[in-house]
Amino acid sequence: MAPPLKHLLLVGVLLLASCLVIYSSYDPPLAAPFQRLSTSSEDLSIHKVFQYIYNPTGFSLITPSFTHDGRLYELPAELQYTKPLGKDVCILDVDTRPFEDANQVFHDGNFDFAELEPHSGGVMNHYSYAQTHGYDYKFVRAPPIPGRHATWVKVPGLLSILSSYKFVIFVDADALFNQMHIPIEWLLNYWSIDSSVSLAMALDPEGSQNNDTNGRRYANTGFIIAQNNPTTHEILRALDECPEETRYKGCAKWADSRFDEQAAFGSYVRYDYDEYIRELPCEEANGEWDLEKCKGVFIQHMWWRTDAVSKRFGQSTLQSLMERVHGSVLEDKRRIVQET
Repeated sequence: MAPPLKHLLLVGVLLLASCLVIYSSYDPPLAAPFQRLSTSSEDLSIHKVFQYIYNPTGFSLITPSFTHDGRLYELPAELQYTKPLGKDVCILDVDTRPFEDANQVFHDGNFDFAELEPHSGGVMNHYSYAQTHGYDYKFVRAPPIPGRHATWVKVPGLLSILSSYKFVIFVDADALFNQMHIPIEWLLNYWSIDSSVSLAMALDPEGSQNNDTNGRRYANTGFIIAQNNPTTHEILRALDECPEETRYKGCAKWADSRFDEQAAFGSYVRYDYDEYIRELPCEEANGEWDLEKCKGVFIQHMWWRTDAVSKRFGQSTLQSLMERVHGSVLEDKRRIVQET
């Protein structure tokens, strides 16, 4: 008799998890790094594995509500998206760094998650989220832009692939999808991202240091929902050209100053396109889990604790996996527990 599907899945999950996560605080004597295991299988796709790990309840894009830390998040009555968008969505990283050295995500050698450098953990989170929900994933390796800070490359990088998708979700390497089981379609419904919205970004925390010269809070460019329409392309081109001062006098100072492209967008570009921009609550799409405000319920952006990105992702994945293992133990309790 063939083993039950749940047991096959559990075996596959455990094999994959041995490559993905280990306790970062555990350092056994003479421990050797894990060898890479192939995830190609006719019987067990990586999509099914990630769904098994992260989504035990079958949460879907039309699940009416989500509860986190005692707070209820509910979908509106009218939903924009009722079917999966699949490969019409791209989860995007853009970076000047190749990440090919030892302990980085694209290093073709032995893999030891405990030693993984932080930004590589962010890339793995984004890739895993895309695989969990059937989206496309791209890592755009961009050359530095002379005279500009490295973070500016996200703008032309986003522009370079936007035409190929309905939505591109850009995420900084120090930002994480915090609820891996919740698909982006659910968030689009929750945030009411309809056809009139070109860009959606989370507000920064309150504080004068996060305000533009008009006293208005910046929208953080570490998480961007970009919808493919002519206005979105126009906005991104305007931002990309902002430091050249052909349209926005004074913008050149943001080529390589604090907040860089975020300050250029917040101080200049957004004022011309406010009706097409959705500003998301900081509490939901920015910040970190233990801050008083901006806890990053759905998207966490670890701008002041970047060194913990890999550890945070690893611990959350391990917790999800062990919850599934524990559930399997409980299901088998009557069979495996023998009283003496």
